[in-house]
Amino acid sequence: MTKKILLPHQYYYPHMDLFEDKSTVKKEEKFFTELNSEVKPGDASIYIHIPFCDSKCAFCGFDKVKNTTEIMQYKEKVIEEIHNYAEKEYIQHLTVSVIHIGGGTPTILPRDVFNDILNAAKENFNVSDNLIVNIEGSATTIYKDEVIDYIKENKISKVSVGVQTFNQKLREQYKSKATLEEVYLTLFKLLDNDITTGIDIMYGFPDFNIGNMLEITFNDIKEAIRLGVDAIDFGQLYPYCNSLEKRIKEENLRFPTKNELLEIITTVNEMMERNGYEQKASYGYTKKNRDIRVMESAYYGGIQNVPDCIAIGSGAFGFINGYKYRNNSYNAYIRGGRTRFSQLKKLTLNQLNNLNIVGFPKLLYLTKAQLEHNHGEKYMEKIQQLISGGMLLETEVDYKVTEKGKCYIDNIYYFLLEEQEKNIIDKQIRILSIQ
Repeated sequence: MTKKILLPHQYYYPHMDLFEDKSTVKKEEKFFTELNSEVKPGDASIYIHIPFCDSKCAFCGFDKVKNTTEIMQYKEKVIEEIHNYAEKEYIQHLTVSVIHIGGGTPTILPRDVFNDILNAAKENFNVSDNLIVNIEGSATTIYKDEVIDYIKENKISKVSVGVQTFNQKLREQYKSKATLEEVYLTLFKLLDNDITTGIDIMYGFPDFNIGNMLEITFNDIKEAIRLGVDAIDFGQLYPYCNSLEKRIKEENLRFPTKNELLEIITTVNEMMERNGYEQKASYGYTKKNRDIRVMESAYYGGIQNVPDCIAIGSGAFGFINGYKYRNNSYNAYIRGGRTRFSQLKKLTLNQLNNLNIVGFPKLLYLTKAQLEHNHGEKYMEKIQQLISGGMLLETEVDYKVTEKGKCYIDNIYYFLLEEQEKNIIDKQIRILSIQ
């Protein structure tokens, strides 16, 4: 492929248009009515968004607020939302296997607030006996004894720490608040307490003239492996919709070339494999033989009958009973807007079938049984082209993304979209194309 592309993290097929899919009272009434009239036993995950954060990193574009004076009010809104969903008959027939608490910085919450929210979810939903609870947090909060205590008492399955880099000069460019001392203290505390620990490492940053970009990235991965963390999310920086965007434009900062990015991805994949890690999603690596779940299936499909994702909290993306939605952003959410959602879209049967197929590159494989179940015959020509181009490998039972294909996952994702969807996102979404 002549170009490598990067789609924004918030893009999940199909696109929700800001105006066409704007939520209305009438749409929401229909959505909630169907939750009381349609029943389909199945699996589900829950995502709870905690927007509070004690810093505003330059690369971040998520729904976040620094003012923590409204934490108690926010907690009440979240628990109210939990109760609202839990009373719906459709939801009562779902079995929740994963609760993921993200942000923001969930570990900024006081112990009693965190416990109240988590307990409300556990007590009001039908949770699996083998429930997995994953949380995100920052190195400015996790190392505190109170936080370690409630992580342990709640038997949290995995704690993800937003490290991004161990390079001090790069941390300064990112405006990361946590010091390196706090990062190491946090990781040592988690690992010493036998808490499953994941970290985020970011690559593909612009040339800030602080050293060799590839060398910095490889050293970050080497350090993560040396520390023995259980999981590594290795994601590419998206340079739009954050405070870096203006600086990149004004200073004309250079991004890594396509060949440099390909070298980064292939080298890191080799390093991970050589050191006992396996790739479970487009950017998710875990130690081999560890049952550490990833959230991608709730958004990208990739499995037969996509499980519902009950998204709770400001700005959260959800998928329930064939509807995609995004909650109102913080101010409207906490003050009670006219509608619950900023966007709400009912997917067509064709889109539901496509969802299971177009998202599979993010999860690295597609079974032939799934392709047949979702009437994927129309995709065979594209799949054969991807096989011919060395992006996919066909086995007796499935199609796997090859090592070459792993360098072009967003390209494959985009290639599989129908032309109408491509036209929509070409007009409305900023895709990074790298020569």
